[in-house]
Amino acid sequence: MKNILKQKAINLRKRGHSFKEIGLALSISKSTASLWTRSVFLDEKVRLKLKKFSEIGRLRGNQVNKEKRIKLLEDIDKNCNVLKDKIYNVNDYKLFLALLYWGEGAKTDGRLIFINSDSEMVRIYLFLLRKSFLINENKFRILLHLHEYNNKDEIVHFWSNITGIPKNLFSIYNKPHTGINKKPGYKGCLSIRYGDSRILKEVFIIIDRFKNLSNIAGLV
Repeated sequence: MKNILKQKAINLRKRGHSFKEIGLALSISKSTASLWTRSVFLDEKVRLKLKKFSEIGRLRGNQVNKEKRIKLLEDIDKNCNVLKDKIYNVNDYKLFLALLYWGEGAKTDGRLIFINSDSEMVRIYLFLLRKSFLINENKFRILLHLHEYNNKDEIVHFWSNITGIPKNLFSIYNKPHTGINKKPGYKGCLSIRYGDSRILKEVFIIIDRFKNLSNIAGLV
């Protein structure tokens, strides 16, 4: 019986059937189909057929995996209520600001200094700062770190649009040539300075409270 099945597997393989197809047709495992037929000579026509079948299978597999990822994200999004109601007060914004500043802001100066090259993060930081406190827009100062290959005017225009801060409040630091290859699309690194020690102190008070959150909750 085994020899009969093996011969059938060989015949199917010669006709260009995949190991999976052989397994399904003969009710054997894919690995057994592979073991029985791995020495079968395949002519050019059969090899092309199997290659095409493999490519189709790979594309189908990619599509299935993509659909699974989308479904997983949809399920997670449906059951996650964090930041979902989109109704926040000034204290919420201050908390968001403090956590972002804790991760990305300077800790050793008497003013707020936020340094980043991610335009979305910069936009969110300034949005939170403006929602949390009464801001004097003329007190902003921007230091833009650029490479020699960057187009200064173009990038200042880009960051001015992102930040809503006038170009005349920008200054440029030209980074020395390092021999490193250009980074396509790189818009430089932005240092946003805002001189208000009272705001900075309040931000760090919130950060300190957050650090003690586990103690407050009785977890430690």
